[in-house]
Amino acid sequence: MEPYGSFVYVVKQLELGLRPRFFEACAAAGMTAAQYTALTVLQRRPGITSSELARRSFVRAQTMAATVDPLVEAGHVRRERDPEHGRRILLYLTESGSNAISTLNPQIDALEELLVSELSAKERAQFADYLRRCRHALGQAGHRVPTRSS
Repeated sequence: MEPYGSFVYVVKQLELGLRPRFFEACAAAGMTAAQYTALTVLQRRPGITSSELARRSFVRAQTMAATVDPLVEAGHVRRERDPEHGRRILLYLTESGSNAISTLNPQIDALEELLVSELSAKERAQFADYLRRCRHALGQAGHRVPTRSS
């Protein structure tokens, strides 16, 4: 065992504690966690394709279609043809979608505050940096499972 414990185990325990609270907050706002995630990705990256949205939301393209369709029907997302590639459809957040995010943000902010409530301001910044660096390392590795060198 590593001197800091099993990171994978601790991350999983964190996820297990966070997930039901996140799902409950989303449900109270009338959406799924996948829908909230898709909306926030589109807020940061307007005009991406559904397959790119799926990658950034950590789901399969087929799953994203089932997530996006209700968002389009609710008026939270709009589809537009890519003027440079006529067959590509780009996704954009609408004002209604922005409002849906704003409605849920206080609950998400409270959940994030709970998550880091025992950390100082400096530790919070470091924690965010560490998480981003870990995410980057995994992204660089792709989907392959690492092997341990002997």
